[in-house]
Amino acid sequence: AETSSNYTINNNYTYSQIENDVADLVNQYRISKGLNPLEKINHISNVSEGHDEYMISINTLTHALFAQREENLRTTLGAVAVGENIAYNYSTAQSVVTAWINSPAHKANMEGDYTHFGIAVKTNPEGKMYFTNMFIRK
Repeated sequence: AETSSNYTINNNYTYSQIENDVADLVNQYRISKGLNPLEKINHISNVSEGHDEYMISINTLTHALFAQREENLRTTLGAVAVGENIAYNYSTAQSVVTAWINSPAHKANMEGDYTHFGIAVKTNPEGKMYFTNMFIRK
C-alpha cells in the first residue's frame, strides 16, 4: 500500500536539565563501550516529545505508532535506521539510564549503530515523568 506523507522538520526545541542529562549519560555510556557519541537533532526530540504527549494522553507506556515516527524520521532526516527507548515514572536521569542499561533490549538500542538521537521528557498531571529517547543512523 502506498502512503503519501507530508512530514515537516521542526528544529525548535528547548531542552530541560533532565533531558540534557539523559542525553549526556547515554553518550557517556556509549563512549565507555568504545562507541561514537550521538549528536542531538532537535527534530528527533520533537518527534519524541509528541510520543510522550501521546502516552500521557492514553496513560500508557507503549511503542504504538512507532511506524509513523520511523517514517517521519526517514522522510525528513534521511534516517536509514531508527530505534526507540521509552520509560515511565523515573525521577532522575541516572535512574532511567541505569534501567535502560539493565534491560537487554534497551541496552541494545543504546549500543546501536546510530549517529544521532533525540530526547524528550514530559510530566503527566500526576507528576510522573515519561521518557522517549529516539535514535537514528543517517
